[in-house]
Amino acid sequence: MFNFNYIKPYYSEDELLELFSLTKSSLQRMREECLKSGGDLFIDMGYFHIKGIKTAMYEPKKFSAWLFENRVIPENKYDYEFNETSKVKEGLLKLADTKYAELSNTVTQLKQQQQRKN
Repeated sequence: MFNFNYIKPYYSEDELLELFSLTKSSLQRMREECLKSGGDLFIDMGYFHIKGIKTAMYEPKKFSAWLFENRVIPENKYDYEFNETSKVKEGLLKLADTKYAELSNTVTQLKQQQQRKN
C-alpha cells in the first residue's frame, strides 16, 4: 500500500469519491461485496455515520487498505512470478484434495465402526 498522508482523519462519502476517483455505484458495490464476504463496514472499510450528519463518513486509511487488499490486482512483471503464482495455486489445490480424501476416508471408517457396534 502507498504511504499517503491524508489531510483529514475522515472524509464524507462525496469527498471520498473524489479523493479515490470512484463513482457512487462502484462504492455501493464495494460495500455490498464487503458485507457478502462477511466483513464489517466500519472495521474493514472505515464506513460510519455521525449523528446529525446525513452523509456517510469514511476513514481513508482503512478504506485504502481494503481497496488495495480486495480490488487492486498487481500485474506480474516477469514470467517466473507468474509461474510461481501458478505453482502455489496448484499446490494449494492438491493439498485441499489430499485433505479432503483423508477426511473422507476417516468419515467412512467411523461410519463402518459405528455400524459394527450397532
